Amino acid sequence: MVPVKPAATGKSRLAAAGVDRTALARAIARDTIDAAARTPGVARVIVVSDDADAAATIPSGPGATVTVLPDPGGGLNAAIAAGLAGHAGPRAALLGDLPALRPSELATALRRALTVERAVVPDAEGTGSTLVTAAAGVPWDSAFGADSFARHERLGAVPVRLPAASGLRRDIDTAAQLRQLDDLGAGPRTTALLRAARAGSSAPPATARLRLRELREDDLDDMAALLGDPGVMRFYAAPRTRAQAAEWIARSRLRYRADGFGLWCIEDADGRFVGDCGLTWQPLGERLVLEVGYHVAPSLQGRGFAAEAASASRDLARTLGFTELRALVHPGNAASVRVAGKVGMHRDAAESAATGITVMRMAL
Repeated sequence: MVPVKPAATGKSRLAAAGVDRTALARAIARDTIDAAARTPGVARVIVVSDDADAAATIPSGPGATVTVLPDPGGGLNAAIAAGLAGHAGPRAALLGDLPALRPSELATALRRALTVERAVVPDAEGTGSTLVTAAAGVPWDSAFGADSFARHERLGAVPVRLPAASGLRRDIDTAAQLRQLDDLGAGPRTTALLRAARAGSSAPPATARLRLRELREDDLDDMAALLGDPGVMRFYAAPRTRAQAAEWIARSRLRYRADGFGLWCIEDADGRFVGDCGLTWQPLGERLVLEVGYHVAPSLQGRGFAAEAASASRDLARTLGFTELRALVHPGNAASVRVAGKVGMHRDAAESAATGITVMRMAL
């Protein structure tokens, strides 16, 4: 069970130069939830939060489901109790600010916790707690807050000792703690935001023939021509108007701040506009998936530019630590399917059948 404060109010002491605090708080929570959902032996992850987007981008794993419940108010321990109400089996409460958490670390701690009625994992300082567990049939109780480790011990929780460098012990509340992630390594959502802030741009490195950069308002003429072209937009509902092209740019710029990536402008070595390409979260069924998308100006199609730019986006997604990537393609768009294939993707038959589109997918 993972309690998450609304991103707009959470992590009030966390200020990092160039990083939107709300976006960073949400990324940290999502990386924590994602690691918990991918932990072997975890059957269900319950998120208690009033942040409707807290668990967005978190898929249900092979054996785990992710459920979001409203926060009843009354603080952290009340939220945990509400989330675990009605569950009598082995239970665990995990703080939602552990961006360096690895599924293997959590799996180790949970296995050790199964040997006792109650267990607790101390934070790196040894005064707080990051994980509390209760065995099947043991009444739930938690005492998160100041000096919670000692209070959990008084409740009968047995300490689970892990290395101080374990991501399970590294909760992030301050900018100083955030800087320690350079050595520990954070999850991909947190890493994307920090990388973009430090580099001054969310775009991937240049390729042999192309440069990808963040879209600007002065790209409107080029983007309006691209998105307004009937051939380029053949598999969309309709070509975009100039006003819609402006919205496209504005939405991409919001994504740079919220996600640390988005759709970027493609230019050739001479600075000529080629099109756009990049990474975005897109709905697939009831969840969001990481997608690479691409559009190339009609006069420059057929030269491999889309595949080259998409490969750069794929490489960035892999560097950030994401584990899979998709392209969501209209069933009739054979050219886009070919580009996805050149990037290394294959058609996912099950997802394609379930959604009615062509889902190209690859592990990173």
